[in-house]
Amino acid sequence: MAEDLIDDIYEASAIPECWPALLQRVSDLVEARGTILFVARQQTLKYLVSPELQAHVPTYFERGYQFRDERTRRLFDFNLAGFVQELDVFTPEEWEADPIRREFWAPRGMGWGLATHLPMPTGETIIIHAERNAERGPYERAIIDEADRLRPHLARATLMASRLAFERASGAVDARGMMGLPAAVLDGLGRLFVANAAFDAMVPGVFLDRQTGIELADTNVDALLRRGFDAAAVDPKGAPLSLPMPARGGQPPMILHLVPVRGLARDVFSRASVVMFVTPVVIADVPTAEVIQGLFDLTPTEARVARALGRGATVAEIASGNGVAQPTVRNQIREIFAKTGVNRQADLVGLLRGMARPAGGDRPQDG
Repeated sequence: MAEDLIDDIYEASAIPECWPALLQRVSDLVEARGTILFVARQQTLKYLVSPELQAHVPTYFERGYQFRDERTRRLFDFNLAGFVQELDVFTPEEWEADPIRREFWAPRGMGWGLATHLPMPTGETIIIHAERNAERGPYERAIIDEADRLRPHLARATLMASRLAFERASGAVDARGMMGLPAAVLDGLGRLFVANAAFDAMVPGVFLDRQTGIELADTNVDALLRRGFDAAAVDPKGAPLSLPMPARGGQPPMILHLVPVRGLARDVFSRASVVMFVTPVVIADVPTAEVIQGLFDLTPTEARVARALGRGATVAEIASGNGVAQPTVRNQIREIFAKTGVNRQADLVGLLRGMARPAGGDRPQDG
């Protein structure tokens, strides 16, 4: 076993981009075509793969083989602190008849695997699986012994990579905490992974920390959060990744942002899936009518009136522009005040513009 391979293992533990090349080096050592590193965590399964298998492994998941792979089940049942091959857990006849071997591996010219599992103290299980070309035959004892000598180094490296990914997630929320923003990282199932103190202070008034995942106390916005989180975890294009949160329970109106976690090994070694942070409605200009409507649960007409007020328009100008009488506009303003929690036009303008609350201006101005 080359010492530089051990050096590469520990380099990959700190540099996520090194894992595919490292897995190929492991493949070369055991005379396999390629190697996959799986991370199993409750209902989720993620992976890294060496270049030689990159074109094949996605199909394995698309067809759902991971949920019915007898080879993986027997690997866990065998529970050996070392590498295991098929003939350790199958008879030759059983392996020859295995459906996944016949349907998936054999048509691709493969069918002899060598695997080990590494339970992590953080709750994940790492599986390292090297797949060999069928004509090469089962793994020799000497090669299995060589792989076993690598196993403690691989275990330490994956644990370190997992810990560093956690530190990156913690750093993401701590950095936002330095800016005064509540922030949290959620795992792939929407459950709280790590949060800063500002976010913790919003539980349970704004956020509900359930075993099944983070929820919003405002059920209307929570429905948007479900859609946004699901989309962000899979495909952020077109997802509602900035969600308006109306004033509630003494909290001012805010906007909730979802930032998908991306990156080769960050997705694999960390439970982090989405960074979520909250910003108050502090902006240099008046937001769009659509944002105002969502923030304060206004009707479309009320949102347009609120935006016009934020721009400095008078009641008379709003009435003329909308083709209605001034008393109608005043009634609309009263509804806006009730929904936004303010009782003066100046307060509303300050809220929308993110300015300090000015003095005076107790009543809407007629201009």
